Amino acid sequence: MTQRTFIISLILLAAAVALSATAFPGGMLGFLFAIGATFFVAIPGAAIGDALKQAGVPLTGMQLIWALAGLYALFALVAALQTWRRLRRGEMNEARSAGLRLALLLTLPLMAWLSTNAMVRAWP
Repeated sequence: MTQRTFIISLILLAAAVALSATAFPGGMLGFLFAIGATFFVAIPGAAIGDALKQAGVPLTGMQLIWALAGLYALFALVAALQTWRRLRRGEMNEARSAGLRLALLLTLPLMAWLSTNAMVRAWP
C-alpha cells in the first residue's frame, strides 16, 4: 500500500467515525451494526454457549461476552505485532497495510458505540 493510499484510507476512516455519531447516517450504521451483531455474534455465541452447557461447562452470557471481547483484543494485538514486525524489517507497504488493519480493528467498536447511541437518540 502506498503512502498516499494509506493517508486517504485513514482520512476516510476518520470521516466514517465522525459520520457514525450523527443522527441519520449514524442511526443507519447503528441499525446495520445491530443486525451484524445479531447474526455474527449473538447467534453463534448462543450456539457455542449451548454446546458448552451440554458438555458440562456452564457459561453465563457475561462470561461469553468477555471471551469474545478477549478474542477481539487478541486480533488487535496480532495486528499490532504484525505492524511492528514489518516496520522493523523495513517493509513499509506491508506495514502500512497492517497498520490500516489495526486502525480498522480499533475504530470498529468506537463506530458501533457511536452509531448505536445515534440510533437510540434518533428514535422518537
